[in-house]
Parts: sequence; structure tokens; C-alpha cells
Amino acid sequence: MKADVHEALHVLQQRCKTQGLVLTPPRNAILSALLDQSDCRDAVSLLQTAQTYHPATSIGTVYRFLRELDQRGLIDAFAQPHGRTRWQLRKPALPGTTAVASDMQHMVAQVQDFLRTLEQLGLAEHVATPSASSPDPQTDNNHTLAVLRDIALRLGYRLLPGQRHTA
Repeated sequence: MKADVHEALHVLQQRCKTQGLVLTPPRNAILSALLDQSDCRDAVSLLQTAQTYHPATSIGTVYRFLRELDQRGLIDAFAQPHGRTRWQLRKPALPGTTAVASDMQHMVAQVQDFLRTLEQLGLAEHVATPSASSPDPQTDNNHTLAVLRDIALRLGYRLLPGQRHTA
């Protein structure tokens, strides 16, 4: 194992321990598999990689550990329409607005995936965005956040800026 990968594994193990997770050899193998990935992977693919580190790792252990990591905010789960959920390590959040911006980007990506699915089902169509001379990312984020707040209110919720749930 390379030194930088070993260091990343150590940092990830410490994050897990801070969240109260017990790390067994199969769980460490799953963490190594998550670090090995360059993109989101499903549980079966993670199992195959984890078994190269610890052959006794089982699919049940993979699913249970992924659920625990997700509940503690250490990984992100991406549900795929008519497919397996894919998993990816979440980068540690920096204090301040970085976490909010990251969460918003993640939420916008999920909405875009949902709209693409609706488009495939013939329930939506892509509309070309009017070109702007120099789009302001802050204005775009504010507009997106306003739309998300409106959706939440219509569904009986209120968005709480900057607050994160930790288990």
C-alpha cells in the first residue's frame, strides 16, 4: 500500500472511530476499497475489491457497513433508477459555507439525475438555458436555493441553512 493511500486510510479510520464505529478486518477492507475507487461504485464491486484485502468479507457486511457510514455522513449514496445504489466517500467538510455549498451541489446533482430520468420516461424535456454573458455562480446558487426553499415549503418543510445532522 502506498504511503499516501496508507495515510488516507488512517485518516478515514480515525473519522470512523470518532463516529463510534468499530473497525474489524472486513470493515477496514471495505474502507480500503472505498479509497481505491475513482468514482461511485455499487456494493458488489466494493465487495470484490474488499475481498482482495480481506477474503472473508461478505456482502452482508458490506451493506451493513455502508449503511452505517451513510448514517454518519461519511459516504454518499446515489440511488440509480432501476439499478444498484452507488457509494462514494464524502470529503470532510470544512467549517463555514463550504459544507452548505457542497451539500447544495450534491442536491442539485440529484435533482438533475431525477430530471434526466423523467426525460427518459418522456415526462420532461431538456430546455436550452439562455446564454448569459458572464453567469454569476453566487446568483445561480441563490436562485437555486430559493427554488429549493419554495419546494420545501410546498411540501411542509423549512430548510435550515448551515446545519448538519450528525448521528
